[in-house]
Amino acid sequence: MKYIKLISMFVAVLAFVSCGSSSDDEDNPEPTPEVMKAASAKAEYVVNLSQDLLSTAAVTIYYIDSNGQQAQETATSTPWTKTVTFSTLPAKAGFSVQPLLKGNPTLEEYTIEAAGQMSVTVLDQKSGIFGSPYAGSKQEVKGLLGPDYLGQYLTRISSRLFEAKAIDADGTISDTTIIWGGNADGDDPNRDTGVSSDGATGETR
Repeated sequence: MKYIKLISMFVAVLAFVSCGSSSDDEDNPEPTPEVMKAASAKAEYVVNLSQDLLSTAAVTIYYIDSNGQQAQETATSTPWTKTVTFSTLPAKAGFSVQPLLKGNPTLEEYTIEAAGQMSVTVLDQKSGIFGSPYAGSKQEVKGLLGPDYLGQYLTRISSRLFEAKAIDADGTISDTTIIWGGNADGDDPNRDTGVSSDGATGETR
């Protein structure tokens, strides 16, 4: 009889605890985890230029600014860097390097080097990194050449040193096209350079 009473008391205690736990769970439900979404993005542009290039050419760098508009700056030192933040998505990011000869070359040989790189990081609504950042590969043009070849070579830089990416609302980063304001004319490799294409004997490497 004593054992039956003990068992009855044990069952009653279990029932009470069970009811209490159920009530506590209903009063204090577990919070629903916040779903992180792509909210903004940051782009970093880096351009390195040789001193010979800076001294012989006016180097204009076009880029997409934080308002999503094309902006431009003349590079006067190296490296040239710019960080922009896009507060809303979708957005586009990109840069283009376009040098034009300043005047008549005076040296027998020029070391012309230019390299550019862009990285893009998408951020969530708490400014944390969303997804995988994009780190573009460095684009580089190098040449050791005489004055007669400078005009054509500067156009080669314009046609090779650029990059453009689209950042979708879901944070996806993909290739896109941007028509830059100062793109060189592909039919005339010496446009605005003041250098004739005749007698171009310089070598590049």
